[in-house]
Amino acid sequence: MRLLLFSILLSLTCTKLLSQRLLPFSIKGKFSTDTTGGKMYLYYQINGVEHADSCLLKKGVFSFSGSLIHTEFARLSFNNRVKDFFLEPKPMTILFKDAELKQIETSGSKSELEFREIDNQLRKINIRWKTVFDTLDAVSLRSNAAFQELRDWVLLPYFEECRETYLDFFNKNPQSFITAYYLSQNVIEMNQGVFPTDSLQAYYDRVRTPIKNSWYGKKIMQELANRKVAIPGTEAFSFMQTDINGLQLSLSSFRGKYILLDFWGSWCVPCRKGNPHLKELYYHYKDKGFDIIGIAKDDNTKDAWIKAVEKDGLPWHQILCNNLDIKYNVTSYPTKILIDKQGLIIGRFGEDEIEIDKLLNSIFDKTH
Repeated sequence: MRLLLFSILLSLTCTKLLSQRLLPFSIKGKFSTDTTGGKMYLYYQINGVEHADSCLLKKGVFSFSGSLIHTEFARLSFNNRVKDFFLEPKPMTILFKDAELKQIETSGSKSELEFREIDNQLRKINIRWKTVFDTLDAVSLRSNAAFQELRDWVLLPYFEECRETYLDFFNKNPQSFITAYYLSQNVIEMNQGVFPTDSLQAYYDRVRTPIKNSWYGKKIMQELANRKVAIPGTEAFSFMQTDINGLQLSLSSFRGKYILLDFWGSWCVPCRKGNPHLKELYYHYKDKGFDIIGIAKDDNTKDAWIKAVEKDGLPWHQILCNNLDIKYNVTSYPTKILIDKQGLIIGRFGEDEIEIDKLLNSIFDKTH
C-alpha cells in the first residue's frame, strides 16, 4: 500500500513538473578587469524553492546552465559581493566592468534590461537621499523610538518619489515580469498604507496568462485573496487564547458587545503613542457595550509586552498574537478591527484615529 501511494505521489509530482515546462537557460560571463581565481555563485528560485550553483573563474570567465519555468529574480556573488539581476530561460551574456559587481552589462534578456532601467532610477533616488539615511541610522543607534517617529515623516517625500517611479514603470510595462515581481513583493506599500486593492487587481488583470501562472503572478493572486480576509462584512475569526493573567479568553464570549481588536506591539511607537486616546475611547464606551482585546506581536518578547501593558496602564484584555495576524491579514501596526454584536467585522483602521472615532460615535453616542 505504501509503495502504491509513493508511486502515485511521484507520478503526480512528475506530471506537475512536466506541465510547467522546464526551459533551459545559459549564462556566459566575464570580467573586463583583471580577475584571477575564486568562485562565482548563482542563486535563483524555481516555484519559490531556492537553487544554488557555483563555478570556478578562469581568467575572469564564468558560465552557468540549467533550467527554469519562467523568468526569475536571481543573484550572482563573488568575493562576498552580490549583484541582483533577472535570469531568463534563454542564452544570456554578462559583463562585469569591476570586481565589486557594481557595473554590469547584459544581453539576451529583455526582463534584465527592464530591471536595469528601474533599478538605475531607484539607485539615483537613493544616492540623493544618502545623507538623510545616514542621519537616520545615527539616530536609530541612539533611540529606536526617535528613529521611528522621524522616519515616518522625514521619509514621506522619499517614499512618494519611489512610488511614482514604480507606478510609471508599471504603466509603461504592464506585460513585464519585472512589474509582476515588484507587485508580488508589494514594494509600493512604502509604509504609507497598502497598495489599493482595486489598483492591484487592475495591474494583475493586465498581465499575460504566462505571467499570471508564474510564481510572481500566483503571489499577487494570493495577496488579492488575502485582502478578502477579515474585511468589513465578513465574520470575525473565532479564537481562544491564554491572556496576560493566565486565564482563557475566547472571542465568542464577547457576543452581544462591540469588540475592538487592537493589533499592536511593545516595540511599535505609533501603537504606544495612540494608547492614551484608545484609553479615552475605552472609558467612554465601556459601559455602553464596548470592549477591547489587545493582541500583541510580542510572542518572543513577553517581558517587554508585560512591561508595556503596565507602563501604559492598559485596562483592557491582553493576549499575544499567536498567528492571529495571519488569520486577520494584519501586515502593519497598529491595526484595529471593530466587530459588532453578531461577530461581523464592521471596520478596519490604522494609525488614523478620526475614522474609528466617527464609527464609534455613530454606534453609541447617537443611539444611547
